[in-house]
Amino acid sequence: MKEFRTRLLKEEYPFLWIDAIYEKVRVDGRVRSVSVMVAYGVDNEGQREVLEVEPESKTLRASLAASLASVGKLSEAIEIYRKLIEEFPDDQSLYQFTGLAYSYLGDQDQAIFYLKQAVAIRPTRSGYFNLAVAYEKAGRTEEAVEYFRRYLENSSGDREETIRLARRELERLEKKLAGGQR
Repeated sequence: MKEFRTRLLKEEYPFLWIDAIYEKVRVDGRVRSVSVMVAYGVDNEGQREVLEVEPESKTLRASLAASLASVGKLSEAIEIYRKLIEEFPDDQSLYQFTGLAYSYLGDQDQAIFYLKQAVAIRPTRSGYFNLAVAYEKAGRTEEAVEYFRRYLENSSGDREETIRLARRELERLEKKLAGGQR
């Protein structure tokens, strides 16, 4: 399979199309429908060639994980996200979603681990906000304050409701720190 994926392609394919084939597979004792994405090209001589085959594309698997998380199947979602991270280690969103799933599970240490990686790959205001919330839930007030500040410094264009919430939380946590509570 690696040879197929790393082979040299012809320079020009005037016609390209992507299709999906659906197959039934057994996963964890259950039969489910799985898509296999296929990219085809037709060269100048009219010869059709399979350019790429991707069983269950990244987008489809990430969508499945998000669907599982939305119905409370967080451990299953995390398993899919972690496998995707192995394949796509530079995808910031996969770390973000994994961190959020861990946070909802109540495992703030793992949430922080993944959310920090997401911010390291590509800092985003939602990354800062989510990391602040995870630090707050973990009782790490100083770090929560730091990341609420980073969020507010970069909050331009975000929803006013979220900005107000971040300001309230930041004020509450700063008062907590000023009172000697950590």
